[in-house]
Amino acid sequence: MSVVIVALISSLLVSFLPQTQAYGPLNYACCVKYTRNPLPFGLIKGYIEQSSREVCRIDAIIFFTKHNKKVCASVKDEWVRAALARLSTKINKITHPRSQHHLTTARMDSMPYTNSP
Repeated sequence: MSVVIVALISSLLVSFLPQTQAYGPLNYACCVKYTRNPLPFGLIKGYIEQSSREVCRIDAIIFFTKHNKKVCASVKDEWVRAALARLSTKINKITHPRSQHHLTTARMDSMPYTNSP
């Protein structure tokens, strides 16, 4: 009987201990080094930023490719800054399309001027 009680108490104590995990949050692998090869812009479908102030040890941009790969890059690299600028432009075009007001103004400007009494 005492063996059962000890096993029960032990399992309860173990369940209260914090779960240990690999370096980085669950389902997330931290970048530990940067790629040396520039990634063609046509392969990039998105990105996230990794901060050394959180869980991971280095600051990085993690690009997601069309082939579901993750590519770690340094924001200090020129090709990374250029890719981020292009992605930002694409996002702005999607989220801020030309307003109807601009279209109406353009149509009225293209009409010939008439002087009516």
